[in-house]
Amino acid sequence: MVIDKMKLLFIFLDGVGKGENKAHNPFFCYHPKSYDVFLEKGIVRFLDATLKVPGLPQSATGQVTIYSGINAAKEVGFHINGQITPSLKRIIDKKNIFKTLKQNGFKVDFANVYRDEYLQKLLNDKDFKMSVTSYMALTSEVRLKTIDYLLKGEGVYCDITNEILIQSGYDVPLFSPKKAAENLLNVLKKNHFVLFEHFKTDLVGHSCDMEKAIELVKTLDEFLVSIIENLPADVCIIVTSDHGNIEDLSVKTHTYNSVPFLAYGKGQGIFKDIASIEQVYEYILRYFEIPEKEG
Repeated sequence: MVIDKMKLLFIFLDGVGKGENKAHNPFFCYHPKSYDVFLEKGIVRFLDATLKVPGLPQSATGQVTIYSGINAAKEVGFHINGQITPSLKRIIDKKNIFKTLKQNGFKVDFANVYRDEYLQKLLNDKDFKMSVTSYMALTSEVRLKTIDYLLKGEGVYCDITNEILIQSGYDVPLFSPKKAAENLLNVLKKNHFVLFEHFKTDLVGHSCDMEKAIELVKTLDEFLVSIIENLPADVCIIVTSDHGNIEDLSVKTHTYNSVPFLAYGKGQGIFKDIASIEQVYEYILRYFEIPEKEG
C-alpha cells in the first residue's frame, strides 16, 4: 500500500437533503455550478439517512453513524439531536474514522478552527456538551485548531467566511469562499485525510429564511467550485450530510429526505454504489484500501 498517493477531502454539510418542492427549496432558486461538475464528471448518489429507526433523523446519531460505520440510532434505540451523549461517546470510543486511519499510518487532520472560549470549555470543562466531531478529534488526539491556524492559512472557520468570528469580536479578515478553499487545500497538503464540517446549512434550514438560504447556497457553491478547480490530481473530494433540512423551508424541522453523496477526483469510482449514511465509513476505508475488521 503506497499511502503517499492516497488523499481524501471530506466536506460534511449538516442538514442538506434532496428536496422536490421547488417553491421552498433554495437549490431550485440558485442552481449550484458545483453540482453540475459532480453530475457530469464525478459521482452523485442519494443516501438513506433514516437509519431504519422511527422518527425524524437527527444530527448526533447521524454524525456518529457516518464517522463510525455503526448505526447509532439502532444502537441506542432512537434518534438523538444536538451534541454527543454518553451512549454515543461509547460508539465513537469503540471505532471512528480518525482513529482507524491513524492506526493504519495515515495522516489525519480536522480543518475547522475553534474560537478561544469554545476551545477552553472543550478542553477544561468535563460537563461541556460538545459536538460529535469535537469529541472524535479530542479522543483520537487529532489537533484542534486555534485562530492562529486560520491566520496562517491552515484552517477554516465553520461558516467559511469568518463572519461569526468578526461579529464575536475577533480581529480576523473577512474571507471570500475562494480564500477559505485555498486554506482548506493548504491543510490537505500535509495530510492524507482532512475533514471540514459546515453547520450553517442546518441552522438556516431551521430559520426557514429563503433569502439567507440562497445566499448560503451561493457561498457554498463558490467554495466548492474553487476547491474543484484547484484540486490536486492525487485527491478525491467527497461531500455528504446527516439528514435533510434546508432543502424544504416550508417546515422548521428536519426531513426524511435522502441526502446527497458527491465524489470527484482520483479514485471516485470506489463510491459509485454507496447507498446509506451507514456505509460512509466503510467506503472511506475502501478508498484507502484498509480491510474493515469485525467487531
